[in-house]
Amino acid sequence: MKQIGKKLLSATLSALMIVSALSACGSSPSDAAETSAPASESSSASADSQSTEIPKTGTATGAYVQESMSENLPDTYSRFYDLRIDQDGNVLLVGLNSTGKCQLLQFESSTWTVLQESDMPANAPNYVDIADDGSIWAVTRNSDGQYSLCTGQDANALEPVEVDSLLQSGALPVGLRLTDDGKVFLTVQVAESTIFVLIDCATRQVTTITPGFYGSPVLYSEGKVYAFVTGSTNLTVFDANSGNTLQQYQLPLAESLPSTCAASVNSGILTWADSNGIHQLALDGMLQQTFADNRSFVLASNEFIKQQLVVDQDGSYWVSGMDGNNHAQLYRYHYDAEATIPSGSELVIWAMEDSFLLREGINAYAAQHPEQTITVEYGQDSINNGMTLDDVIRTLNVEIFAGEGPDVLVLDGLPIESYIDQGILADLSQVDTDDCYKNIVNCYTDSDGCWALPLLFRPGLLYCKSQENAEPLSQAQCLTDLQDLLCVKSNFHYDGYYNLFNELYPASSASIFALGAQEVNESALREFLTVTEAVVQAQNITSEFDPLFGDGEDTAGTSDGQHLAVDIPVSMNWYARPQDPADCATGCPTDYLLTYIYMVSETQAVPALIRPFPGDVFVPAMTMGVLNTSDQIDAGVEFIQTMLDCENEQVADRGSFNGYFVREGVQMRTTGGSSDLPTPAELGLDTVCAQLTTPANTDLSLKELVYDEASQLYSGNQDLETTIANILQRASLYYAEQR
Repeated sequence: MKQIGKKLLSATLSALMIVSALSACGSSPSDAAETSAPASESSSASADSQSTEIPKTGTATGAYVQESMSENLPDTYSRFYDLRIDQDGNVLLVGLNSTGKCQLLQFESSTWTVLQESDMPANAPNYVDIADDGSIWAVTRNSDGQYSLCTGQDANALEPVEVDSLLQSGALPVGLRLTDDGKVFLTVQVAESTIFVLIDCATRQVTTITPGFYGSPVLYSEGKVYAFVTGSTNLTVFDANSGNTLQQYQLPLAESLPSTCAASVNSGILTWADSNGIHQLALDGMLQQTFADNRSFVLASNEFIKQQLVVDQDGSYWVSGMDGNNHAQLYRYHYDAEATIPSGSELVIWAMEDSFLLREGINAYAAQHPEQTITVEYGQDSINNGMTLDDVIRTLNVEIFAGEGPDVLVLDGLPIESYIDQGILADLSQVDTDDCYKNIVNCYTDSDGCWALPLLFRPGLLYCKSQENAEPLSQAQCLTDLQDLLCVKSNFHYDGYYNLFNELYPASSASIFALGAQEVNESALREFLTVTEAVVQAQNITSEFDPLFGDGEDTAGTSDGQHLAVDIPVSMNWYARPQDPADCATGCPTDYLLTYIYMVSETQAVPALIRPFPGDVFVPAMTMGVLNTSDQIDAGVEFIQTMLDCENEQVADRGSFNGYFVREGVQMRTTGGSSDLPTPAELGLDTVCAQLTTPANTDLSLKELVYDEASQLYSGNQDLETTIANILQRASLYYAEQR
């Protein structure tokens, strides 16, 4: 098992520099070394701003613990509208209870007290709050779609408060909170502008700030508005009274905060919660830190959608949100000097990139093994930091052969066959795959054992909409048989060389680089290059790529066109839905589309033909393996079993996966909310999947090697024979390096 100092990235740490077991507002002890990383200020930053540092004391002897604060609430709640701290330092919570009443609750001396209760205002589905004096604040919407801000003591007789921004065409309220200094903070989006409205509860005086396009999170604290530019780490601070810009920061974050994020700012310290724990950054100081990063905590679960965060007077962190069953939940995290810090072994997992299903498996395994530390390294992070793909894989290989590699590997993109040939993978035969597609899970199995296990797969499929085209397509036996069809411009649309290449290569790679072979099948390579070059010329494809389409997302250009669906992910971006696993994990767990829905979405009917692409090829994905040099082989095998057990209907209903589950039929039972589409049974997808026999070659180095040369052919910079010769030579060198 690799030592911690050699890791690329730890899932138990954030992308920030870590100092664990500290508290920004409390007195949590820590013996962790301090690491400095100042926030970069723009030229408009205040020159004489005071440096703020997060305090630290003592020596860490305990750990952060999680408490469910929902269990002792006086009722169950379908949602929480607000979470804040009152003037006396007590936690206040506003929620909608099981009887449809809106309540203001106070937590004091370990007891919840209902301070105020109200009927729900009519036509106020999303934004409601209750002030300490019982006055209700709500954004309502009338039958014409016009929004209004209303207030009053009686939910059935609220009075409007004139807010000009809500009267603008296309105005969309996106947030309503009561502040700890007696104001209402309203956020409204109008076209490309974000409007921050501050209303004094006593005088109803309205102050409006209209900057450019700012996304969530937008925070208010101590007379200032803190707003992130959408999708960036740029933080702007506004004076809430004048609207003037006070400060601008380029925060040293590895990535922007999620669009839905539990966050707060207090005394110049930004605090936020995500699936890696709770993080803090001193805006004008030098220190960043992460804590409450136990992978068994609910924060790590993709089911839990974090909404609001506050820090109480004792330095405890409160996070509200929604669980996978759409129930409101509230948790408190505080430092306990007597808590046991896990001292068990460490399981190190390596993956090229993050994924929803991997996070789900980590969360489930960590909950079962709180005594064990789970660490994940992502090769993509090194690529983002300037390393090439080959550099990342070479570095990993050096560590593996030096006996310092990870315990568990996600083998996607890696030279799986080389690893199997060299005997560096442990046998996974004891993993229970009884209810899985046997043709898929056994694709890397021989008489001696199972050396790698795909948890997902992507079928190479042909489908068409008409009986007229079904017959000739059903007889196609190779890529050449499809060449004439692919060259009909009215039927297909490709957006650049890589779009075409990426759609046809996965199935073809199984012949070009056959399983177990150590050389290139020149005949298969020639066919692939000949057909794709012909399509490039016939379709007049250039190297330009249109991001509106993506790779292989819409090749059916007419009502009777065919779709060569060789490498369709389960979830598509074509419908303008966020399908990235991280997006699903942090904001939209029900935003997904399944492959079979995508296939029939244009016709709302069963296609005339769905069959495996010639060669019956599938693309193994999320392929797991365990290094036989690991001192955690049993734990690694158990982790893979846990990953497989996560393939259930509940998980399928929440996430996006880039492939079918290998557990038969699980993810094909849902319809994504549409009752008009054919069912999986009507499409006969189980029958189609059972015909798949040949795994594609998923080695990313070989794929990039072929594309580098093929793109030169497509652009006319070199002829076919030169392209083939270059690929053969480069592939021979690559194979020699793998031995």
